[in-house]
Amino acid sequence: MPALVGWHVRIGELVGRLFVLHLVWLLGVVAGGVILGAAPATMALNAVIRRDLLNQALEAGNLVVAERPGLWREFWRVWRTEFWHAQAIGAVVLAGWEVLGLDRLVLRGGIGEVTPWLSGLVVVLSVLWAAVTLIVWPVAVHFDEPLPRVAKLVVVLALSRPAQSLVALAVAAGWLGLWRASPGLVPVFGVALPAWCVAWLYWHSGVLPLPDSAVPVEAADDVDIDAAIRALAER
Repeated sequence: MPALVGWHVRIGELVGRLFVLHLVWLLGVVAGGVILGAAPATMALNAVIRRDLLNQALEAGNLVVAERPGLWREFWRVWRTEFWHAQAIGAVVLAGWEVLGLDRLVLRGGIGEVTPWLSGLVVVLSVLWAAVTLIVWPVAVHFDEPLPRVAKLVVVLALSRPAQSLVALAVAAGWLGLWRASPGLVPVFGVALPAWCVAWLYWHSGVLPLPDSAVPVEAADDVDIDAAIRALAER
């Protein structure tokens, strides 16, 4: 019975925190004029989730957990410091979707035997890019690296771990289905919930390596991205 009560309490705390995170994310989007606010708000959201999961892992391993600011201060600090880095990531993600969308428009009016094959290729690339869109944010906040190196690891993750990629896509599909079926649940099960699920998936699959100790929320300087790529290639 105490264990059951404990689970209820932890789930309630998680739902409450995701609710607050989603509202703060909305404020972050609005603060950047929507277009310029979406990427840094998403980066800050994932940074806070990363710190939550990191602290849980450190506590489970009886390691020292560094002090952290409140959710509001933590979110906006990352929003400001990672603003342009997040814009670069968002621009690449958006450019990829624009190229794929343009390809679909061109192929829709195409003729000839090669058109179905090219259309199928675009569908496969769209699924892969959807996985990349979900994975890039938790990876970007875990490594203090420039965009090309982060992009390399994201592509390796998407291709070398198809099971995790498919689960991440299933999470996104379920999230969209929930939005359509019950719009009233959006304030709680908003952007924060799928972001938390994808981050939890990659943390608990062992794909994202833990740093040796608690580190600032902005980045894990003592996590080697090249070592992470080598580890993925060896598995």
